[in-house]
Amino acid sequence: MTLLKLEFYKCRRRKIPLVCAAVLGVELLWMGVFLARQDAGDLEQGWMVLLYNLALVDAIVLPLSVATLASRSCELEHKGSTWKLLETLAAPGRIYGAKLGWGALVLGVLLAIRSGVFLALGVALGFSGGVPWGRFGLFTLISWAVSIMVYALQQGLSLYFANQAAALVCGISGSFLGILSMLFPPALIRLVPWGYYGLLSLVGMDWNETTRVTRFYWQWPMPLDLALLLVWAAVFLAAGRTLFVKKEV
Repeated sequence: MTLLKLEFYKCRRRKIPLVCAAVLGVELLWMGVFLARQDAGDLEQGWMVLLYNLALVDAIVLPLSVATLASRSCELEHKGSTWKLLETLAAPGRIYGAKLGWGALVLGVLLAIRSGVFLALGVALGFSGGVPWGRFGLFTLISWAVSIMVYALQQGLSLYFANQAAALVCGISGSFLGILSMLFPPALIRLVPWGYYGLLSLVGMDWNETTRVTRFYWQWPMPLDLALLLVWAAVFLAAGRTLFVKKEV
């Protein structure tokens, strides 16, 4: 707990709230422009349209955002060459866990606020049907779980490489692959960690080529995909922790 508090103390001047505000601003602007172009008929399925497109936006925005947060958390020790000092006070594994806990809490708060903002937007726009509280809660939990998996990868890179360009390039590539993977069949998406934002979406889409009518429908993530998400997370956590613990300081 002391190390976790120290992480928040160290990051107080790292402009983390500004990064989170930028993420919310980009997503809100993106969805606002999209919804403004829809007619009344399109918004009859408003809640499903909202969650479907939020998963799409997450696949674009969150990989780079997660990479930025991980980099902001880890680059301070690289710049100050304080790893040796820290590791005289605490074991490397505990330091790794504190940084991961910091990322999990920051992402949890960010995504909870994001869901509250878009719930309020849906209510303000008068989407038909009751507010799908349970599905919104599940969507937030899935977004957080996928983001933690990606964060484990990014934190491992940020801790291992003093030059944060490597981690940020990975985040940029993840944003590109995240959206591109939504065009792949599910078997290929499972091989792309950033593709799980779309793979675990709670809303599916069916476009009729003849009538040119788009229909959205509720769906549940497949147990296999949830299990693979845990496998990816375990691999990134184990690899990142091992590399950090064995790193020369």
